[in-house]
Amino acid sequence: MKLSLKGAAVDKGYMRKMSFNERTYVATDSLCPPVANQFVFDGEGVLDPYLWRTAVAVASEANPGARLILKGHLAWSRWIDSGNPPRVREIDGSRWDGHGPEGAPVLLEPLPFRESPICEVILVHGPVPRVVFRTHHGVMDGRGTLCWAEDVFRALRKENVMGSTSTLTEVQMAESFQKQFRRAFPVEHIAPTGLPEGDARGVIWKRRSIKGKVPLLLPRCARFAAEEAWRHAEGIVRFAVAVDMRPRRPELRSTGNLTLDLYVEINKNTTPELIADDMAYQLRHGFEGRIKKYDQLVKYIPLRLVRFGAQKMIRDRHRKGRYGLSGIFSNLGRVDLNFFCGGGFSARSFWAVPPATEYFPFFLVLSGYEGGSELVLSVPKNLGSAGRLDDTLECIARKLEQVTR
Repeated sequence: MKLSLKGAAVDKGYMRKMSFNERTYVATDSLCPPVANQFVFDGEGVLDPYLWRTAVAVASEANPGARLILKGHLAWSRWIDSGNPPRVREIDGSRWDGHGPEGAPVLLEPLPFRESPICEVILVHGPVPRVVFRTHHGVMDGRGTLCWAEDVFRALRKENVMGSTSTLTEVQMAESFQKQFRRAFPVEHIAPTGLPEGDARGVIWKRRSIKGKVPLLLPRCARFAAEEAWRHAEGIVRFAVAVDMRPRRPELRSTGNLTLDLYVEINKNTTPELIADDMAYQLRHGFEGRIKKYDQLVKYIPLRLVRFGAQKMIRDRHRKGRYGLSGIFSNLGRVDLNFFCGGGFSARSFWAVPPATEYFPFFLVLSGYEGGSELVLSVPKNLGSAGRLDDTLECIARKLEQVTR
């Protein structure tokens, strides 16, 4: 079987700069691994490793952003095409129910960034066959990961892959439409699960599925998460919302990091409709393109010092029980599962594990497909103890189910 690269422009010398955000992701990965996008397709059918390895190689040839390794140091750091396709691994998933990390230790493994390509595909054999796309957040965002995954499935179906060779960074994209900076927020925000308890390090996560369609899904989640925070304490609630900037250049295909954030403050009188209006206003005026004035100085700081500074900030914020933000939301939108079928496998649901980080006290990833939505919540272990992770996610999900269509 020979798969076609027709229509995909392949650049053997692919290389791009490392942005300040990517530098932070790489630096903090050893503090709380993995800082990775982990996209899971639950489905039915068979998982043929030969077909998958062939398809991954073809798709990654057309999307060299999946084959990168880090070269250089400080402001001269570059992502370079290694020429080596991401690996495809098989694991036994018979003890993994897909609702948490228990039974799937592979999801806790870091992805190397200097020695080998930092993306991989996991074929999970079990009662429910699953495919997991893992990409280091240092080289891809969520939409970039989907871009690569779509081409892998095209190759499985023996279709022409689309490919992407853009070297644009999120900073370059932001500077093309936004010239203003944003202010740094005070470390004053309360967390949706309350105060930290104990000294446990790392994060824990949980998945919850919802049948039907939820109108204003993200704004409702933000409002309900704020209500959870106020159950524990009075205080300021503000969330970051990840924004994919690709719609500002509809012709652009990229696997890279082209996501920045906008920020939503919520008070007792804020409704989901007001949150949606606020977000729409900020998007119209390009607020997601506002970075802090000195963010790019990170490029000149050694990774070990970036890591040390992040570790100190995390420790101080847990000690005070107040954070730079109450949390972050990432909405991957509704995907057409017909695009994620091939090679004898057909996806029936799609969900994503948030990149691991203790920097945010709350990280909720949303995704949807025909017939349902998925919520995956990640929190630091000391903020999710005593059942608080489960309780918070369940409270949000039950309120959402009351408004499903």
